[in-house]
Order: sequence, then structure tokens, then C-alpha cells
Amino acid sequence: MKKRLFMGLLAFFALTVLCLTTFSTSAEAKAQIRYRVDHVYLNTPGEATIEGHFTNDGDTTGYVKWFDIDLTFTADNGQQMWADSGIRHYVEMEVPAYDVVGYTFYIQNPDIPEYHHKFRWRYHTNTHWEGRAG
Repeated sequence: MKKRLFMGLLAFFALTVLCLTTFSTSAEAKAQIRYRVDHVYLNTPGEATIEGHFTNDGDTTGYVKWFDIDLTFTADNGQQMWADSGIRHYVEMEVPAYDVVGYTFYIQNPDIPEYHHKFRWRYHTNTHWEGRAG
């Protein structure tokens, strides 16, 4: 009888430990959002069109608040055409979990050249988001 009670308590303890490790409250859902540049157009003097997308690799919806970006445009001959960095404020873009959302924006600067030939761009972004809108 004591052995059966001990085995029952041992099984209960093992099940409790298993549930605590499986359903731990420390593993909370989070968004993990980043911005990627897909294409850049320099069709108008003084303006660059940046086409890209936000990717959320997290397991919950997130709302992009702002992101900072460093851009460098280089012609095929290796000459740097233009470079700058800045912050895109008030984005307010909803990005569902495990989803991709397109986002195009424009940069206006008198030093941006009009350029219809092939060129390369290099960029770096830091995306800032929250778990709720507003």
C-alpha cells in the first residue's frame, strides 16, 4: 500500500514537473520584425523610391513604430553616387506573426541624382516595434 502511494506521488510529481517545463510562463510571445530593401529607383532628380518589406519572424503580431536606415548608392564603375542615413517616423504598420508586409517610401534630397543605369545599393536598418497599435 505504501509503495503504491509512493509511486502515485512520484508520478504526480513527474507530471507536475513536465507541465511546468512545457507550459512555462517565462516563454512569452514576441514579435521579431525587420525591414529589407527589395529595390531602389532613382528616376527623378532629388528623389529616391525605396521598395521593401517588413518581415515578422516572431510568433505574435507587432506594430512598426519607426526604423532607421543607412543607404549608400554606388554606380557600376564603383563611384559612390549618394549616401545618407535617417529615421522613418510614424510608420504604424501592422505586421502579423510569420508574415511579410510590403512598404515603399520616398527620400527627398537635392543631392540624389537621377540615374537610369545599373547601380548597387547597400543598407542597414534597425526596426523598432511594439505589441500594440497607437
